Amino acid sequence: MNTNRRKIILFNNQSAKIYGVSWNKGSSPTLTRTNSAVGMVANAGVDTTAVRNDFDSAEIYKDITQVTDALGNVFVRIPKFYIKKTDGTGFKTWQISKKMFAGAYLPACFYDFATKTELAYVDVGKYNANLSADTTKLESKSGTYPLINKTIINFRTYAQANGSAYQQLDIHTIDVLQTLFIIEFATLNSQSIFAGYTGGEYVATDTATVAETAVNRIIVTNAVAATFVVGQAISVGTTLGGTNIFYGRTITSITVYDGSNKALNFDGAAVNIAIGNIVWSSGWKSGFSSSITAKSGSPVSNSDSKHPAMYRGIENLFGSVWQFVDGVNTTDRQAWICANAVNYASNLFASPYTQLGYVNGNTNGYPIEMGWDANNPHIALPITVGGGTTTYYSDYYYQDVGQRIAIFGGLWNYGASAGLFCWYLSYASSYAGISIGGRLLKKAL
Repeated sequence: MNTNRRKIILFNNQSAKIYGVSWNKGSSPTLTRTNSAVGMVANAGVDTTAVRNDFDSAEIYKDITQVTDALGNVFVRIPKFYIKKTDGTGFKTWQISKKMFAGAYLPACFYDFATKTELAYVDVGKYNANLSADTTKLESKSGTYPLINKTIINFRTYAQANGSAYQQLDIHTIDVLQTLFIIEFATLNSQSIFAGYTGGEYVATDTATVAETAVNRIIVTNAVAATFVVGQAISVGTTLGGTNIFYGRTITSITVYDGSNKALNFDGAAVNIAIGNIVWSSGWKSGFSSSITAKSGSPVSNSDSKHPAMYRGIENLFGSVWQFVDGVNTTDRQAWICANAVNYASNLFASPYTQLGYVNGNTNGYPIEMGWDANNPHIALPITVGGGTTTYYSDYYYQDVGQRIAIFGGLWNYGASAGLFCWYLSYASSYAGISIGGRLLKKAL
């Protein structure tokens, strides 16, 4: 046999690598690397600083790329892979491989339910979603501020308006992203890798001290100015969280006004500022990740919580604004899930939704245990709390009785409560607010 041909056959017959981590369910969120991940090192970068990350050349991870669709939406394309999880007394494991292996499952975002075929990838919106200029479609475009003040039903409708392959962020893609992250960084404490934009200011006493007409600045005390940073997004209203003066501007500089005050200078059209107008942090403008050299990281700092983070090209995986998550509904803390995005609907607790085999925890707090349903290993929602900001899952959980939707990740002022396992299961499907946005997805249909 030709030597080169023999090499090709041997290569094709080789099994794909399996990368994994395990946890003893102790208070430490640090995981133990297993399988082909043993000995691998992963780091997040800051600005143009290069860092060592062995996963950049690893299977699955090295094939994560950025793509743009025909509508100009920018996505991070995640190639198909398979996940295996185990859970029991004193142990929990996660494993992934680009090929099917014993006990693994295919996440539903990699499956076409109409043709019953596997899909090669899923496209995850690179940016927090914005609304198109004609106000009909959800978008993922640079240079925009997050869409807010819409319901999960609005977001679903806007996403689907792009075409049959489009949807909003769902529980299956969350599973994919969580699993990729914890295997790469071997921790359940996502903020130990980067804090994200979770330390923004949101206080009713952050008010204008000087009235001005047709300006691109708001004058505040020196103490207030010290809580804001250049590059972040702000909004101004007559009430805390109000947007009647403006929503979404970027601080371009912070300069001295007099001995007691400084000016927060911002871009955009000039506005009128009255004494007592309130300035507050809001969702970061998309596109900041263009300044980051590493595959994951932050501008300026990974730890100051004043700057947003990017994971594998996806901006604000947590922090900045909460994100609606489709495909899961809860009623009196009992979760129901749906596999096929075509059937997503809020307040539905019957087929095609399936009831999970556990009930979520009935107390707010930091989770120490996630529920386990062997028939649905891809869904992990909190059942027991009692941890903290640096122990166990390290992120906060909110719950309530009644029919509720899911939001994920935390927002700009949630501090250490935000993160990759932060769930808010307390809002009804009719809720819309300044703190909740979303993300556009596109399946490979």
